[in-house]
Amino acid sequence: MNGERITLSEILDRVKPRAAALDAQASFYQAQGLAQAAAQVSLQRSNLPDQVLDTMIEEKLVAAELANRGLTISDDEIEAGIRKDIAEQEALAAPPSPTPTVEASPQGAASPSPTFTPTAGPTPTSTAAPTLGPDQFQSAYQSFLQKANLTDSAYRDLKRAEIARDRLRDNIGTSVQPTDEMVHVRHIVVDNQDSLQQVQQKLAEGVPFDQVAKDFSTDTATRDKGGDLGWLPRGQQSSQFDAAAFSQQIGEIGQPVQSPTGNEIIQVLERDPAHPLSSEQLEGKAAQGYQAWYAGVRNGENVKNDLSPDERAWILRHVGSRSRPS
Repeated sequence: MNGERITLSEILDRVKPRAAALDAQASFYQAQGLAQAAAQVSLQRSNLPDQVLDTMIEEKLVAAELANRGLTISDDEIEAGIRKDIAEQEALAAPPSPTPTVEASPQGAASPSPTFTPTAGPTPTSTAAPTLGPDQFQSAYQSFLQKANLTDSAYRDLKRAEIARDRLRDNIGTSVQPTDEMVHVRHIVVDNQDSLQQVQQKLAEGVPFDQVAKDFSTDTATRDKGGDLGWLPRGQQSSQFDAAAFSQQIGEIGQPVQSPTGNEIIQVLERDPAHPLSSEQLEGKAAQGYQAWYAGVRNGENVKNDLSPDERAWILRHVGSRSRPS
């Protein structure tokens, strides 16, 4: 790629810890008598060389693009990211703190409540990010590296790649327009023809759309809201959905369109040629922009995957022994 090679040894180094994790998982399933689950893990293991190579290609392309854009990742950012990850893992693993109770005094009256110093402004509701002291961090970090079968250097490389992907996606996101053509739409989703006929019959009889959605829609996320999906730009739903939603007249109940979960009846409530995107939609647009960029460079003439079946087998042979179903 761009004149640079990824060697089999480099791929092998990255495959080893993931293979070890899968081997442990397969051994657990075998011990539980879950032969089918163990076989699925074994299949995942056999695909590791290709998965790891794809990841390494993406990392190198991202690094090259960051350099082209004049963006860098500092060692301090990597250190901060690692400390945050380890602190969060330790916080999740820690047992919950006991709930304080008010005890009765010897005379039977409640003990005095603790005194709090008032602060200006509203009481914060967000939880502070967990942190670890130097000794706690080192102990937790070494334990994590041992369990993950990684060296400090290897994990820092992985963390750098993660931060780099986020940095590039965010940078691509800066070019996303804050508004877009959008429709305010609601829908009813059904998974069989009998339900579809009943829905169409109810709507033809004049039963309100939101009531029919509550009674029949299989979309549990919107059913209780009368099928309301809110404001949507193109590309957030299926291409069939977009074709209908962006062509129907306001208030029109369209013909059923094919949905990944069945049939979908759509009604457009409002249309805006320049509706503000929500923060989630902006993030989605940035992610789409990143994927479009990556597909373009990954499929370009400067990137070539020469991993052969023999080379793939060589990597798997050198990973180490694995437990096999008895």
